[in-house]
This record gives sequence, structure tokens and C-alpha cells, in this order.
Amino acid sequence: MNKMLIVDDDWMISDSLKTMEEWIDLDIDVVSTAENGQEALYWLEKEPIDIILTDIRMPHMDGLELTKHILDHKLHPAVIIMSGYEEFSYAQKALHYNAKGYILKPIDVNELFDLIKKVTQELASRQQTLNENPDLGSSEPQTQQERLITNTISYIQSNYKEPLTLKLLADRIHLSEHYLGQLFKTVTGESFISYLTTLRMKRSCELLKNPILKVYEISERVGYTDSKHFTKVFKKTYGCTPKEYRKGVVRSTV
Repeated sequence: MNKMLIVDDDWMISDSLKTMEEWIDLDIDVVSTAENGQEALYWLEKEPIDIILTDIRMPHMDGLELTKHILDHKLHPAVIIMSGYEEFSYAQKALHYNAKGYILKPIDVNELFDLIKKVTQELASRQQTLNENPDLGSSEPQTQQERLITNTISYIQSNYKEPLTLKLLADRIHLSEHYLGQLFKTVTGESFISYLTTLRMKRSCELLKNPILKVYEISERVGYTDSKHFTKVFKKTYGCTPKEYRKGVVRSTV
């Protein structure tokens, strides 16, 4: 269960958010509330927090300052900004400080829940990324470049079923395709296409254990619209076709 801290100097808003019953269904444990950024930092020292839902305008330390502090000190929580100010400069700063979302008040709870779901999926993907890529470290990345690639890998992990390209990923984070490709290989030791192909092949092997799924269905589930191309890539990777691999799995379980 992901632990969340709500930060807002309006106690009525904090309390109403904290007591919503839907958090249980979203696998969220709201550990407490804080009135400003300084109180939030106190909670971060006291207890591991996965998500911070914070207002912008608060005394002593506002939400943007809190978000910047979390980024500068390489702390763990994912930050979601909520604000009554529909100004591009606020949203721009929030995203620059690596906030995961920006939601306007009065809060649309369905929009908030959708954003929370997205963030929890990213957290799960990030943890899986770190587990599968020990070279990135068992904790948060130590440089901005590593953090950028870890976030990119998390996005790939969540969207490998889609027609991903290096250009699409580069455009998403406002970098050149060439620079992102070089950075990806420097940090991970392999190219983007190599990483994506390996990920898709591993997922397809897992799906091939299910005898009900047809090869073309598995192909589509791992991001290949052409099942013949999928079979070609699979054979190049494992030295056998998907059907041959499945037969081997069946024999090994008998």
C-alpha cells in the first residue's frame, strides 16, 4: 500500500480529502496531513512517504518550494500539485521540479483518482525498473540524467504495448531524439530499441505459458501489430519460434 501525505493550510480541504473512503480501493494509506511544506518535511523524516498531494499557496514553505526541495535533495515521494490558480507559470514550475501532476481547485475527484492511479502505476514501474536494472542503484538516481532515464524506463514499462519510438519519448520530455538515444545507452549500457525488444520478448515468454492465448494475440499484447514480424524477432532472440517455445514449456511441466 502506498503512503500519502496531504499538505494544505486549509484544514477543511485536508480533512475532506483525508477521509475519502475511495483511498482504500486505490491502495492508498493517507498517513496524515500537514499545514505547510516545513511540516511535510518533518513527516518525511519521520516516516517513508510515497506520494505528496500539496497545495501551492501556504505560509513558511509553499508547495513549489517543497517540490523543489524534494527534487534537490533526491527524496523519494512523487508530488502532485493542487492549486486554485490556473496559471501556466505555476504548472511550468511544478513540472520543472518533477511534479507528477497539476490539478486545479475545486478538485474534480474523478480527475484526482485518475491521476493517483497513474502515479501509483509509475511508482510500481519505477520499482520494477530498479529491480531489473541494478546498475541504476537500489535507491533514487544520483544525477539528473539518471533520473531522466529512470523515468523514461518507467514510461516504457507502462506503455510497451503501444507503438513506442525514441522520437515519441524524446518529444514527450522535450529532448532531441539523438541526445536521448545517447543518454539512454550511456546510463543503461544498451540502446533504446534493444531494451524495448528485450522487455517485449520477456513479456511474450510469460504470456506463452498461457495455452489459451494465440500467438497473434500475444504479439498484439506486447506491442507488435504484425505477428510475422513478432515471430521473426522472437526466433532471432531465442533461436526458436513462439510455438516451439510454448511446446518446450509444456514438455517441461509434464
